[in-house]
Amino acid sequence: MNHAVSRKIASLLAALMMMAIMLPAMAFAATDTSAASTNESVSDSVYTDVYNVNDDVYTTVTFEDLASHWAQADIELLAGKGLVNGVTTSEFQPDRTITRAEFAALIVRSIELPSVTTSTYFTDVNESAWYADTVASAVYAGIINGYEDNTFRPNDSATREELAAVIIRALDYVQISTHVPQDTQDKLLSVYTDANEVVWAHQELAAALNAHLINGVTDNQLGSSKPATRAEAAVLLKRFLTLADRL
Repeated sequence: MNHAVSRKIASLLAALMMMAIMLPAMAFAATDTSAASTNESVSDSVYTDVYNVNDDVYTTVTFEDLASHWAQADIELLAGKGLVNGVTTSEFQPDRTITRAEFAALIVRSIELPSVTTSTYFTDVNESAWYADTVASAVYAGIINGYEDNTFRPNDSATREELAAVIIRALDYVQISTHVPQDTQDKLLSVYTDANEVVWAHQELAAALNAHLINGVTDNQLGSSKPATRAEAAVLLKRFLTLADRL
């Protein structure tokens, strides 16, 4: 084989290697475009699409209102990976409550639930609403439920109890066992003097406590009926993704 042919073959191999390197980046860029489109329809949402989580893709993101906040590290970690956004470029508003629709969308995107474009399940979820498909996906997967009057109440603040229930169902969906024996459930909840305020998600709250996904609002107060904040939701997402080996 002469030198001219060798050089041509080497050039061809180099070109093929460059294409192999570029294709994943192009696919990732296409995902980012889709996420940007989603965010345009939800201008005040903290969340963006989570389809690819890559430890090598990271930028430093800080928010002025997170200085010394208990959730600063987790929020900025997720923001650096493009998993959460601030309300503005400088503010995250960590202590603002999160709605049921926002948290449903967060979970659906984080575990890449299949898209469901069927008619909405609830009388108060308009088919044109930005969250209609994500709510339908979560309901279809058995991760989230509505109310007995066939409403979803998308704009209501999600409670800490609801967040715990959804995150445990999400773990079950990705086949991570969260089973806690009844006697252990009772022991975990008995630590909190307000455990009697838990309305229905006793098992899920105990499982979330057992997996160290949530803590009490104080050493002896669970605060299950309290509206959850954006900071709490972000930290819960980080712990969920870590436990599910998706971060």
